[in-house]
Amino acid sequence: MHSFTTERLLIRPLLAEDEAFFCQQFTNEKVMRYTGGTISLPEANKVFQRSLKANERATNGGKKSVLTWAILCLKTEVLIGTQTLSSLVRPHNAEILQQAKISGIKQTEIGIMLSPQANGKLFPEEAMGALMEYAFSQLKYARISAFYDSANLATKRFVNKLGFTAATELAQASDLKSKNECINKTSYQYFDHQHWQQKIITKVFPPLIKENTVIAD
Repeated sequence: MHSFTTERLLIRPLLAEDEAFFCQQFTNEKVMRYTGGTISLPEANKVFQRSLKANERATNGGKKSVLTWAILCLKTEVLIGTQTLSSLVRPHNAEILQQAKISGIKQTEIGIMLSPQANGKLFPEEAMGALMEYAFSQLKYARISAFYDSANLATKRFVNKLGFTAATELAQASDLKSKNECINKTSYQYFDHQHWQQKIITKVFPPLIKENTVIAD
């Protein structure tokens, strides 16, 4: 894993000092309204520790199951969000991952969570675009997948703006209710390496931070 910057953002691997912000995100109803709902603070702490361990494992040459980066505003040096690349099999992506496995496509799922204060500034496009550049150029993925609640129109807009394929709707049973009671709709879009070769999504710069904060691949 590496740190890198865009014109306005520093994107670096998650650090222990990010715990308070990370947990605040997962317990914030506005942030989590389209991602399954909030979780308790103790559970958020557990998720944070698992994320740190997953980063450490990947950095030491182990399996890259979930990679998590923190997103900071370069101007204010304030933490404004996190984003991930994940190869975990979940109910919402199991069918797609199985198809990719059969086809031999090396793919990853991308995700982003920004604080409400960062909304309306085009940060999602900039941060996710930069991570896509990193995933294709450094991690050598062939496909990047995006899954999101079909009701989340803001995510649909910026994913389309980045050039992902048209959305496909996947029926997913809610974790809170039985399949017979409630069916949620998950939208699926993807972006392939050959498409990336035809355009620059977001210009990525070398990290503008101290040497000891960069984690080598």
